[in-house]
Amino acid sequence: MVTGIGAVSPAGTGSTALWDAVSYGRVATGPVTRFDTAGYAASTAGEVPRSCMAELDAAVPAHPSRAARYLALATAEAVRSAALVPGRVPGRTGVFAGTVMGTRPVLERGLTETSLTVAGTEWAEPERLLDLVLEAVDVDGPVVVVASGCSVGGDAISRAAAAIAAGEVEVAVCGGAEELSREVFAMFTSLRALAPDVARPFDTDRRGMLPSEGAGVLVLESAEHCAARGGRARARLLGHASAADAYHPARPRPGGDAVVEALTTCLDQSGRTAGQVDWVCAHGTGTPASDGIEARAITTALGTVPRRPVVSSLKGSLGHTQGAAAALEAVVAVKALRAGRIPGNATLRRPDPACSGIDLVPPRGRTAPVATVASVAFGLGGGVSALMLGSAEADHAA
Repeated sequence: MVTGIGAVSPAGTGSTALWDAVSYGRVATGPVTRFDTAGYAASTAGEVPRSCMAELDAAVPAHPSRAARYLALATAEAVRSAALVPGRVPGRTGVFAGTVMGTRPVLERGLTETSLTVAGTEWAEPERLLDLVLEAVDVDGPVVVVASGCSVGGDAISRAAAAIAAGEVEVAVCGGAEELSREVFAMFTSLRALAPDVARPFDTDRRGMLPSEGAGVLVLESAEHCAARGGRARARLLGHASAADAYHPARPRPGGDAVVEALTTCLDQSGRTAGQVDWVCAHGTGTPASDGIEARAITTALGTVPRRPVVSSLKGSLGHTQGAAAALEAVVAVKALRAGRIPGNATLRRPDPACSGIDLVPPRGRTAPVATVASVAFGLGGGVSALMLGSAEADHAA
């Protein structure tokens, strides 16, 4: 059961700001202000707006890692929306968080900002990402940081769901967080994968991805625990899967085998048929090779009868928030299930004919009944995570 959601993104703080941006195709990426982009192939990215810093400062203690602060703010919203009291969450509780860079950007800033001081080296330990979350939420169960590439937000949610199913915890705070990093700019420049202006997933003119930042958090609970405390489900996690194709460090296998496997597993777990999936929230980074492979894999997994799969990527609006991406997309999926609206491909102008097997939602989105959503995420090295979410009224518990 998904009982709470929280978000920090280039659209602003809070899940409402996130939904308002993606549901009507607003592009939230813009000029990089965090560091000098001279010498890079792009000068745009997705930054949490400076206008949100006052709210962040008021709500979250200081910490060397912005990612840790984003995660804490998103967690606070998720716990609040679940009607739980921070620090006194009833039942055995665990935290499961994913990230790509972790606290690594702290070192980058330390090399250039003479005002930044970091005592010792313990800040670099991966668990420091959870410092502020663990101060705010009373955790008596597992505390896990997952680092499996850009599919990691989905992997963390899967790990949390597995812990609930196994009886390890009754409540799980789970998701992912990332801070915009100069190193990521350098890496994707070397891979010739940065877009010069905006990311255009599934578009003929797509030129690459744009790095971004933020945090997305879900509160998951067992159905029994939610009912016992009088909680309210916002959605149900019907299925979750992770897979890997072990094909290439930066490209998926041409047949998209891992995507097909992950989606098929989610269908099997959920008891849904392919035709019951109302929306696929795709990974869709805007890179020339990946999007076509993903489109074909979605078609292989879900077919085209009775209709082509309805697909959009949020990365034209938000950029690629890396460790936060799959978690933010899960937050949007919960919103879509409740709103009866499918976000569009915000920057789509000319759909790639290679993606003709899927129904690409136009930039302004589409109003339609939404009862089941599949969300897919890729990671460098061939990792894939997939989640299947259903409306709270669904008859399949997770």
